[in-house]
Amino acid sequence: MNNDQLIQLLELLKTDVINSMQAAGKDATGQTAQQLTIVDNGCNVQLQLPGYLQLLETGRGPASPDAVAGDLPMIQRIQQWCQAKGIPDKAAWAIKKSIDKKGFKGTPGLITEPLGNDNINLRLNAAMDDIASLIGEELIGLIDQ
Repeated sequence: MNNDQLIQLLELLKTDVINSMQAAGKDATGQTAQQLTIVDNGCNVQLQLPGYLQLLETGRGPASPDAVAGDLPMIQRIQQWCQAKGIPDKAAWAIKKSIDKKGFKGTPGLITEPLGNDNINLRLNAAMDDIASLIGEELIGLIDQ
């Protein structure tokens, strides 16, 4: 499988993750979907996900008193979410305090289903069928010569 074929496979998986997020109502602003990137450095190809995406699936517990701030302060993400949902900005602080105090429940399967073995095998089987067809055509071409 060459890099172009791997990129096509990863594009399908990326779409599956985005569809999963949308179906679960976890992509209000669209920013998370934009942060799903496929990186090709010539030697390998990767689907990269923002670190907080795992939290959307697993949830998170209450914040500890000495919690370290993330890359984008949580309050900004909450404010963006509030805007996308039509919730007043002033509610963002209350939501943040509630999450700090109680944590939040995740959505099981949000990323593990689209990135699970069953879905990857389904996507790989289709890609492998295409590769097998190409090889078959090449072999037939060689035989006909």
